[in-house]
Amino acid sequence: MLQVPEKTQAAQAETRRLKIGWNGVHWIVDVAGCGDLFSDLQKILRGWDIVEQPVTATIKPAMVFSRMGDVYDWRLPANDLTAENLFGCPESNAGAVRDFHFLFNGWFGDEFQQYFTLHCAAVKVGDGVILFPGGHRAGKSLLTVALAANGHTVFGDDVVAIDPVTTEVLSLGLLPRIRLPLPLQAITSELRQTLNKHSILGDAEQQYIDLAAGQMAEVGRSSPVKAIVQLKRTNKTGAASLDDMTNGAALRSLISQNYSTGMPASSVFDHLHKIVEGASCHCMTYHKVDDAASLLEAVFDCQPGDQSGVGQ
Repeated sequence: MLQVPEKTQAAQAETRRLKIGWNGVHWIVDVAGCGDLFSDLQKILRGWDIVEQPVTATIKPAMVFSRMGDVYDWRLPANDLTAENLFGCPESNAGAVRDFHFLFNGWFGDEFQQYFTLHCAAVKVGDGVILFPGGHRAGKSLLTVALAANGHTVFGDDVVAIDPVTTEVLSLGLLPRIRLPLPLQAITSELRQTLNKHSILGDAEQQYIDLAAGQMAEVGRSSPVKAIVQLKRTNKTGAASLDDMTNGAALRSLISQNYSTGMPASSVFDHLHKIVEGASCHCMTYHKVDDAASLLEAVFDCQPGDQSGVGQ
């Protein structure tokens, strides 16, 4: 197990503190001796209030990063959770940012329990959001980036919040992250060029994609759900197809992706049932990511170029 050395005065001087907040609630992160990570953490956030603060003993950070030789280490002082006993210490700044991303999602769910969170991608196409319930290697992140490149607005590629009062999707304002290696047979050269052009914070396993303001919804922006599309990516060549899915199957799909622990399960069920009742429900089978994006646009883009949303 890695041993965290006692901080020297020099190490303390190198520690920098970020205060990241929304709606009056804040997450404090200390970064010790790795200035590149200090700036990289901010790159994936959209719409958050971010300020650097002096490091004082009176305010305790929620998360502390440090550099340990060839790896990054982190800990959560409140519960003694560390990188090593959760994921293993990341070996790249992209890996450290990924760990922050994961824990930041959890923090949001804990602090903003008036919302519930789902493991879903969400993209506004036309006048409403399409939810893509989670599925291992289903291509959610690649599809969201492809839709963003076509002018639509990403509300999330991994986790989104739901306002139980309005049942609208709420963006957490976090950039999409695609897994590597890319499925080269499933993407066009144009999409590959787009990914290369906008790639940031990458390593051998992942790559964050830097989206422009109109392509990425800031934290707190909301929009109604108009469709639920379960993704099924196949290695077989052929045109993308969109088939109807029963409301019951769609509801089960969303329930299985519920991340919330602060809201009673019965309440989450009622809210998800309301979303499903107001949306069209489908299952999409596809091989080429661009074909899938084109099919979704043909079916759902009833208001081309509309990128409006309701600010919270």
